[in-house]
Amino acid sequence: MKSRYDFPDLNVKTPNGIKPGGKPYVVLVVENKEFQRKQLVQMLESERYKVVAVATNGQEALDLYEEHKKDLDLITTTLDMPILDGYAFLFELMKRKPKVKIAFISEDTTKGVIEDLLKMGADDFILKPIERVRILDRIKQVMRK
Repeated sequence: MKSRYDFPDLNVKTPNGIKPGGKPYVVLVVENKEFQRKQLVQMLESERYKVVAVATNGQEALDLYEEHKKDLDLITTTLDMPILDGYAFLFELMKRKPKVKIAFISEDTTKGVIEDLLKMGADDFILKPIERVRILDRIKQVMRK
């Protein structure tokens, strides 16, 4: 029951993870370091992105992509991973002509590697360390492209 002293909340913000139609963006998180993987999942879920799967290497990510591709909106991945690194993962993924946005969240690398990844089809390259505001802002920009 509202009282006459209740004030409207003027600072209501739609979470970044919600599409214009009201449904959440669906995400696959690929990160081989457990702590950083958990950080990313928590960060994304706090903005109501729906993380449907996590992978620890590129091969696992390709398998999960095949399983979830009809629903996926975004894949976050890193460059340095065992079995199939981020570069090889992107190369293999692009053969499948994905309709998903791809954001690398990785350690510093050469300008040439970043340019190659973007030319190959990555939508963004975000430098670690994982900082909540910066990463969520960049992912929001990627999803609005």
